[in-house]
Amino acid sequence: MSAVVKSSEPSEWPASGQDPAESGRRRRKPVQARSRETVERILEAAAVLLEEGGVEAVTTRVIAERAGITAPSLYRFFADRDQVLDALMEQHLERLSGFLAEEEAGWTASSVAELVGGELDLFAAYFQAHPNAARLWLDGRVSPAVRAEVLRSQRRTAERLHGLAVAAGLATPETDLLVFVMAVELGDRILDVAFRERRDPDPDVMRHGRIALTAYLEAALRP
Repeated sequence: MSAVVKSSEPSEWPASGQDPAESGRRRRKPVQARSRETVERILEAAAVLLEEGGVEAVTTRVIAERAGITAPSLYRFFADRDQVLDALMEQHLERLSGFLAEEEAGWTASSVAELVGGELDLFAAYFQAHPNAARLWLDGRVSPAVRAEVLRSQRRTAERLHGLAVAAGLATPETDLLVFVMAVELGDRILDVAFRERRDPDPDVMRHGRIALTAYLEAALRP
């Protein structure tokens, strides 16, 4: 099977390893154990606030209050709310990457439908177990830094799906990566609707999403 070969990738997708398209300010990395503990308290407080009230409920003042620290202590490590959200997103992406690698170890999809269903279910399972991650991923893109992190992650997901499809014989190595870029974007919208104002994914949305995404990939990968 193959699709059209060699089309350009969307320009808004940051290249792998590219710095976030934010202000260029770098976060101070904690070195001492006490500093690492403070940063962890900040991130935990932000996560709780996300679950309670969404992105709009997260401000540096409220984060500091919830973490039980002073505002100057927060600003030692984070210049603003966006940097806190960015750090929390990086933390979730690392955990999500490990979760996906563990779940996909030794797994080979037997069909496009199985590939689509498996991937959507894995992301839904992570978001269900970490509601603040869902809110940050789906609602947090008001932050340029978070948006950049999400776009980089989506690119890596497209590359990973390309590899899974090739390994399963569902696509050829020459299959245009754009096919999977589009699949990831569509999958992102499905998860957005499935988790909208919910902690658990809407089963009907997930079912219809699988149908739509499977139909797209089967058509795009048709020889």
